[in-house]
Amino acid sequence: MDRQDIIVPRIKISTLKVGSSMDVYSMRRDSSLWEESFVKRRMDSRLLKEFIQKDKEWRQIVVQLDEFRSKRNKISHQISREQGNQSLVEQARELNKNMEDLESKIKDVVSDRDKLLLSIPNLVDPLQPIDNATTIAVLGTPHVDEAKVENFRKENPDVNFKKVQLTMNQYDIIKKYKLVNEERGAELSGSRFYYKTNELSILDMSLSLYAMKILYNSGFQAITPPYLVKRYVEERATTLDAFEETLYKVEGEDLFLIPTAEHPIAAFNAGVVFNKEQLPLRYAGFSTSFRKEAGSHGKDTKGIYRNHHFNKVEQYVITDPEKMEDELNTLINNQVKFLLSLNIPVRIIKLPTWDMDKKAIFHVDIEGWFPGQNRFGELGSHAIVGTWQATRLNIKYLPSEKEDAQYVCTIYGTMLPVERTLACMLENNLGEDGTITVPKPLADISGINEIKKSAD
Repeated sequence: MDRQDIIVPRIKISTLKVGSSMDVYSMRRDSSLWEESFVKRRMDSRLLKEFIQKDKEWRQIVVQLDEFRSKRNKISHQISREQGNQSLVEQARELNKNMEDLESKIKDVVSDRDKLLLSIPNLVDPLQPIDNATTIAVLGTPHVDEAKVENFRKENPDVNFKKVQLTMNQYDIIKKYKLVNEERGAELSGSRFYYKTNELSILDMSLSLYAMKILYNSGFQAITPPYLVKRYVEERATTLDAFEETLYKVEGEDLFLIPTAEHPIAAFNAGVVFNKEQLPLRYAGFSTSFRKEAGSHGKDTKGIYRNHHFNKVEQYVITDPEKMEDELNTLINNQVKFLLSLNIPVRIIKLPTWDMDKKAIFHVDIEGWFPGQNRFGELGSHAIVGTWQATRLNIKYLPSEKEDAQYVCTIYGTMLPVERTLACMLENNLGEDGTITVPKPLADISGINEIKKSAD
């Protein structure tokens, strides 16, 4: 990214050695780094202790099996020399039985161990704040309802703003401007499903195209993944225990509806070994996504901010460790510039460690200003994952011709959560006369310049 494209203050990551919960050898030597990360994430470290114990049990069984095999080989040689020696035959039978029992046991131990291993979160960067989110920057000028100025100043003491007389919540906008039909959606599909109608339907598609064109023209590979993936993909691209309750599963099949394009894009290069010259590899992925959003009842569930079915444009990067910081800053700047082009003021924050994605080493959120709600709301997440996904999906690169292959590092960053961005854009582009002006870049693509309140 050129200097003139960087508008967010540069975000630094530490020199933390790139770690992965799949680095079993490191955990065996010293699990203190992982224990520290569990504490920072406010997670019970019992999971880690159970894994270490199960791994120890597995190694003990492996040693026993090796000893039994060695004994059996010796006895087999003796039996061949001492034909008819019943005592040796009985010893061989006993050893075979013991080995069968251990081989049966080790299957269960390995299964339990691997399930625990796949649930262990990533290490946490020392520069990630522990207790509270840290604001990196606020860009753009929030429009603040004149009746809510005092509250805004209290919450955002150093942020410049513009007073306005008319603000409206996205929930009221989509009703009054007849942009969705929630009633029929709920009747035919269930709660938090709806029909997009009129201008909103066209703006939905146009916004996705606008985001994809920006990334494609910046050198990203455009990709639209399958919307159904196997369990293997979900349990290796993320910690499935964190996502499974939110996933829609196809009954009777090993298939899940994807919750984000990131997961199938992460798995797209499973088993591939790149040359260093091929990196960084950048993807711009569009997908429809599905989440049950379990546990979010009553939280942002009105309107189009949080629903079970939504569209997204995701940024995903495969790189080597030296370029992680540069790539993270590129992804963040891409989304910030995109949102500002839609007249959406943004706040960039470092999440506290307890609120991070489990697979993230370093995590930054982008929030948009919602004037009708007088608050910033999440519009994007950007995270360095390091080698965590790569070790699970076996994605490597060759640093040079003389060096062995090493695991790549991955980074993800939201470009566009379509419905949330539409909700935020509607609130920010509402004029004092009640007309919603469509930002020029989006108007050029959609052919819609403004939205007026329905006459009836």
